[in-house]
This record gives sequence, structure tokens and C-alpha cells, in this order.
Amino acid sequence: MCNAYNLKTSLTAIGEAAMRDLELPLVFAPGVTAESSNTPVPDEVFPRRDGLILKPADRRRPEAGLTAGVAHWNLTPFFHKGPLKAWRASTNNCRAETMATAPAFREAFQRRRCLIPATSFIEWTGPVRRKTQHLITRAGGGLLFFAGLWEHAYVEDEPVESYAMVTVPPSAWMARFHDRQPLALEGAPARTWLDLTADIRPLLSPARTDTALVADPPEPAAADPMLEL
Repeated sequence: MCNAYNLKTSLTAIGEAAMRDLELPLVFAPGVTAESSNTPVPDEVFPRRDGLILKPADRRRPEAGLTAGVAHWNLTPFFHKGPLKAWRASTNNCRAETMATAPAFREAFQRRRCLIPATSFIEWTGPVRRKTQHLITRAGGGLLFFAGLWEHAYVEDEPVESYAMVTVPPSAWMARFHDRQPLALEGAPARTWLDLTADIRPLLSPARTDTALVADPPEPAAADPMLEL
């Protein structure tokens, strides 16, 4: 589970990382570049706030590249017809085990997958009211690309794009901090995720990121400080 992440970088740097780590270019309208684009890059993202997602420019040809856009981080399914705030379910995270069948996610899983760039995500450990925040980043620095689902809905007759972050059971390393973790992908696995015709089951193991992440502070806090005495 993830309820906060950061994207402290520029659209230009995101484009460079997408080309280097995913072998996918960012695609813009004619005459627009990453430097001249007016697409904002929200740097601190929380549920029900806006974040940046990367969608295939052509769903039938994901290798053609990615488009960057801002969306609401709490997936609002296409069948929701009321005000945005009336969708009360927490759908910012989506379990990989049930995304193909859960009513809120199955349409997006079948037709609308994306990548979510991040410089870090946050988990907390320790006793209630005295929790320690851990900033989890890619070992060696650089961007993380999380698997995501996005949806297009009409809310009070206005179009709204929203998204969810796909989570998997934790690796042995990550289990010290939480019982879920975002599904981080790069290279061929990221391109496979975006390919709606591909078998994505081999991607759903968290083991691939077991040595790719580091935390600051590096060790989880004790559940009860009295246990340390």
C-alpha cells in the first residue's frame, strides 16, 4: 500500500529517464517539447490529489512512446455518475491479485494501463502518534516507474482522468516496512505492462525490486519503544 510519494524532478528529466530506463520516448504535440510543455509536475502526491502519469501514445502500439498528463490519484470508475467527492472508496491503490476482476478496476486493467513516475515513496513504522517516516528510493538514485491503471469518467458532465497504483505482496526487504509494495518496473517489463495483449503474470513478483530499493532511515522503528529497554 502506498499513500504518499514524491516526484521531485522536471518533465525533461522524466523524458530522459523514460528513454534510458524504458526505451520509450515522451511524445508531445507538434512544436512542443518537454522544455516548452505546460504540463505541471506535482512534486508531492497524496490520495485524492493530482499526480503525473505516463500513458501510451497509442494503446495498440505502446512502443510508439508515452504521453505525460496530470490525473486524480484515486481511480474513479467510468460507471460513477455523481460528484467526484461522492466516490468515497479508497481506490488510489489496486491489488495486483484482484485488478482483473474488481469492478472498480477491471475495465481499466483491460484497456488503460499507465506508468507512474516517482523519485521516492513513503512508508511509516513505529507506534501510533510516534511514527517514523521512511523515504524509499531507487538504489543508486534515479526515477522509479510504478505500474498503474487509469480511467476516464464524466463527473457532473465534466471529464475526469484518474489513476490507481498497482501493489503486490512485499519482498523480504520491503516486508520490514509494510505488507504491500508498489509494483516497480523498468525496461522490457515496463513495456510488457503497457502491452494489453501480453501475459503480465510474470511481472507480478516483488522479488525483482528486492535489491533495487533503499530506505532512509534504513531500519524500521520498534513497534513499542519500551521493548527496546
